[in-house]
Amino acid sequence: MESAAKINVIETHRTDKYQDKVVDTYDDPPEMWQKALGDNLSFQFGLFDQAEIAEGARPGSIGPAEFRAFDHQLELAGLLGPSRPQLRRILDIGCGWGFITKHIAALFTECQCIDAINISQRQLDFCANNLPMDLRKRVNLYFCNGQDVDLLPDSAVPYDLVVVRGVYTHFPFDVFEASVAQVAQRLSPRGTLLISDTLYRVTDIETYKSPIPDTVDRLACAHRKTPDYFISVLKQNGLHLHDLRILPSNAEVIHWFDKVRLNIEQNFPDGASGPIQELHDMAVSFNQSLAKEKASVYSIIARHVVV
Repeated sequence: MESAAKINVIETHRTDKYQDKVVDTYDDPPEMWQKALGDNLSFQFGLFDQAEIAEGARPGSIGPAEFRAFDHQLELAGLLGPSRPQLRRILDIGCGWGFITKHIAALFTECQCIDAINISQRQLDFCANNLPMDLRKRVNLYFCNGQDVDLLPDSAVPYDLVVVRGVYTHFPFDVFEASVAQVAQRLSPRGTLLISDTLYRVTDIETYKSPIPDTVDRLACAHRKTPDYFISVLKQNGLHLHDLRILPSNAEVIHWFDKVRLNIEQNFPDGASGPIQELHDMAVSFNQSLAKEKASVYSIIARHVVV
């Protein structure tokens, strides 16, 4: 049996009072999450065929939908196709269960340094146990908070691409702002920051109420952010917007949540508990907000332009 890949630990003096909540959110065994999401544990929504959406959601794996959404973001960033730039170093912030990290490695075969960071030991252990041997010289796993990007090694070699998918939605405002500041410092000139995140399309975020009242902090998503606030933080750190759009569409995100809800109801007939039940409840509640266009999943592509 192959040994697990090494997990490097980044020591920090900084604090994040919300870290334990995020860690607890993803601490169920991957086998339980696979019952809700499918084998590739895709968590950041995805692109679906219109015919599938028209037929309505059915239980089953999310499949390659998230990869399609990610690839479309890369296309928008000019990072796919024969004329794309060569990437020397890539950072995946909040790498989850590692499937997007491996997808990145397959797409950018010239990149010999892909750093994947996470604060979930459960997810990192899964990544370490499932990282193919042929990727272990290229992919480095780190236990590292997203605000501590400056502490990653080899600061003289900047990142040409930083990927943050479904991660900043968990961050308290101060940690989010600190993370963006550190990312901006580590990006190469003309480096790309590629983000997918849920943002709230309301005038006053303080007055937003979930359709189903928040009796608990479902999936560690209490720190809701608006597009204006999010973009202002990027710009304050010298990052220039290359592309901003709703992606996937609200209809696709609703479809994703409906599939996940049906999976949970089918595979946990006596009811789930903890974060998986929170995901079920979010599927019911948040879909109402999506239908009313009070929130959307945004694709945000920013560039580090050094004058």
